[in-house]
Amino acid sequence: MKADFDSWRNPLLDDFLRAIRFRSGLYFRPQFRAPWGISVARNCVVFHIVDQGNCWLEVNGMTEPMRLSEGDFVVVTRGEGHILRDRLSTPAADFFDLVKTHRFAENPTFRAGGKGSITTLVCGGAHLETGANDFLIGMLPPVLYVKRAEEGAQHWLGLTTEQILAELNSGGPGAKEIITRLADILFIRAVRAYFDHNIEAAESGRLLAVRDLQIGRALAMLHRHPQQAWTVDSIARHVALSRSAFAARFTELVGEPPLHYLTRLRIDVAAARLRSSDDKLRAIAAAAGYESVPAFAKSFKRLIGMTPGEYRRVA
Repeated sequence: MKADFDSWRNPLLDDFLRAIRFRSGLYFRPQFRAPWGISVARNCVVFHIVDQGNCWLEVNGMTEPMRLSEGDFVVVTRGEGHILRDRLSTPAADFFDLVKTHRFAENPTFRAGGKGSITTLVCGGAHLETGANDFLIGMLPPVLYVKRAEEGAQHWLGLTTEQILAELNSGGPGAKEIITRLADILFIRAVRAYFDHNIEAAESGRLLAVRDLQIGRALAMLHRHPQQAWTVDSIARHVALSRSAFAARFTELVGEPPLHYLTRLRIDVAAARLRSSDDKLRAIAAAAGYESVPAFAKSFKRLIGMTPGEYRRVA
């Protein structure tokens, strides 16, 4: 039974992970001396690596602060306001106000704080390539926390951190783009670790949608064949549910109706092809399940905010 379960679930999770790709973001290497505190709020994925020392993390909406140690990696998945500081009683200054006073454009490394013990961080923020990755973000908790000391994390987290630090220090051509690709790897690893530890225990929300025997299979079918002329009836028949029961359960777990999800998935597929190929729009539209270029272009602009041609030029 488990082998059959994994035969569709694992490819679905692979597809979610494969789609992770950040646009070029902002990256910093601040060094703080106690007492110090910073507040950060950004409408994107934000990550922090504790390169040296330790600190406390508090995230809006979470009741318990988290103690971060040297080498730990944390991702604030939806960019909620959060505070990092040496002690819970230390006041926090706006991080980006500090950045403005330290001529960041010339050097991503800056120093701030008092005269006490040192904590060095690597901080970054970036948007995912398309907004259609909202489903993936919705599967995740507000914070992903990978401890350097965890079995399995020691090797990959240490190596990737070293590479990011080398690029920040070099400031060479393409350094920002290299760091963005390394951030992709860090995020993929953190998400995969979260899936490994939590998917079997999921009892609600979008992670349960992937675990659910019928809704998970439906998602897997849509991801495997997004160009197919699916209807709610045809998907429901494939997973042995009535149309109404399937539509209600899919919407409850996924957060949107089946065909809305399919539309966003198709646009994701098309956006990836626009970024990676010179294929004509007609071929891209057909591969995404659209019978005409105008219908495809209209749907693409509605979801992405620009035409396919504009997207291709800036991607």
